[in-house]
Amino acid sequence: MKEMMGHAPGRVFLSAIALSVVAFIVISFSGILEQQILLFGWMTPPLWIGMAFTIFWLICYMIYFFFFWPYR
Repeated sequence: MKEMMGHAPGRVFLSAIALSVVAFIVISFSGILEQQILLFGWMTPPLWIGMAFTIFWLICYMIYFFFFWPYR
């Protein structure tokens, strides 16, 4: 974590992850996840939100790891 805060891409990566965690908390308390909706007939809103955040975190990590990793 100390090394990541030492350069700008690391700070951007950690900021994106922190903002997504805050967004996840806001969405969790907003009541959207408690709606009785099924997407595609079987996918519930918590599953969709979880998948969206996981994909976002994976994309952020892959960009940071392959393009800005300081230990090559």
